[in-house]
Amino acid sequence: RKLWGIFYIPTGPYSTGRVLDVHRIHLLCGAFDGEQLLRLCSEIISEEMIPFKKREEFTKATYLRYKDYAGVTEFKRLLNYFIAEEFRSSTLEEIAKCLNFKFPGVEFYASQENIKGMEDDGMIIGSHSVSHPVMSKLNLEQQIEEISNSFNFLESFCRLDHRTYCHPYGGTKSYNHETVMALEQCKVDYSFSIESRDLENSDFSKIRQALPRYDCNEYPHGSAS
Repeated sequence: RKLWGIFYIPTGPYSTGRVLDVHRIHLLCGAFDGEQLLRLCSEIISEEMIPFKKREEFTKATYLRYKDYAGVTEFKRLLNYFIAEEFRSSTLEEIAKCLNFKFPGVEFYASQENIKGMEDDGMIIGSHSVSHPVMSKLNLEQQIEEISNSFNFLESFCRLDHRTYCHPYGGTKSYNHETVMALEQCKVDYSFSIESRDLENSDFSKIRQALPRYDCNEYPHGSAS
């Protein structure tokens, strides 16, 4: 149909062989009631597992465009933003065990052959980090590793005529000025965040590493459930 698109790849699953935590959360939300998931969280997660100090800030600035079922937004925010990184995977495993739910393997994602074939057909392939973290929770060195390692993997089998990146989660609270420094250091040409407006030519000179894109939930058939 002579159409093209940009596809942003989180590269971690291709080295670990496991589905990313962010997608495990999606799978659980698609299979179970949000309030049931929240109840399980209250039984498994202790206060010491949620040390992050920006809870109020994240509460006010995340998932604002989502119209999820009861409990789903709170479940996503708790496990994507609030819980300490070292506890997320084990918590998700415990929740899945309680629900007798089995996560898929790396076959959940497009294969490297699929990605290369998409590029050969005119699609643009970009980085979406390695593990899809909230980048603003990481230090500069960790952010550089997430970005550079992702590009190194993609460039091992794709030609990538230029480097483009999409901020995991998106929105101004998901990244910070150190993320922009990391992107520049990794020689990324442009990046996308989430902002509900059309792209303007002036954006490339003003906010090249935070270009606007619409959240899929804003489209008629994009709403999360």
